[in-house]
Amino acid sequence: MRRPARAARLAAFLLIAASAAVAAASETTEHTFIRPYPGAVCRDEYTEHEAFSAFEFPVTDPETGEKTTHPVKGEYWYLYYEMLDGSGELDESVSEMEFLENYKSAAREKGGEIHFDDSWNGYLTFTVPRDDGGLSWCYAEASDGAYSLWIVDEQPFEKKLTFSAAEIKRRLDADGRIAVYGILFDTDKADLKPEAMEPLGEIVKLMLQYTDLSIEIQGHTDNQGTAEHNLDLSRRRADTVRRYILLFGVDEKRLVSDGYGLTRPVAPNDSEEGRAKNRRVELVKR
Repeated sequence: MRRPARAARLAAFLLIAASAAVAAASETTEHTFIRPYPGAVCRDEYTEHEAFSAFEFPVTDPETGEKTTHPVKGEYWYLYYEMLDGSGELDESVSEMEFLENYKSAAREKGGEIHFDDSWNGYLTFTVPRDDGGLSWCYAEASDGAYSLWIVDEQPFEKKLTFSAAEIKRRLDADGRIAVYGILFDTDKADLKPEAMEPLGEIVKLMLQYTDLSIEIQGHTDNQGTAEHNLDLSRRRADTVRRYILLFGVDEKRLVSDGYGLTRPVAPNDSEEGRAKNRRVELVKR
């Protein structure tokens, strides 16, 4: 009979930010934030890492409830981990159920989704959103004391299109608004990422070149988290963009900012790509 998993108290340690230190137990190329179960050792001789490959992930069809597969292309890893005792032998005291329950908890804490769950037989597929707007897919097969991970970093929805000042002006004149997806923030914060500097620079050029133009800077989010939290986050992000532009001498009367949280989606929130489209900064002509 399979042993029940202990409480998922270690979940927070399994998925960590890419900037955090990588475990020193192995010299292999491991994934940046889908991390090993604490104490697990990666067996380098079985590891595979390719810049681009594909894998068929087991998933549950949401309409039929039947098992099927979902092909994903991108950066690929195969990683095999073992728990070892003091003699270097396989330590089977950590059950397959415990491995998978902790990965499920950790994925959900990071806003991820479970796409296939047969934990009683040692199988699990989940996804975790990345800061670049992409999605990391992971399939786990576990047994007592050991488990394997197949991971693919799916190519992200293209958020880094940088419009020139002239193109932004053309779109504002034609449509009255434009979504600028390249303005990126730290996860769940209003702090700008370095990648945001290029599109922000074009907005600064726009405001300095077209001195009669006034805009509203709007912040929008996906539906992850509470409506209240998303409203506050979107407002803070829009205000961050406004304050950045003001640093370059733009008249503050020409800029207002507001956030609308999850109330104005432009795509369904039932996929990571849709949520990525909804996480955006818009410029609206006043």
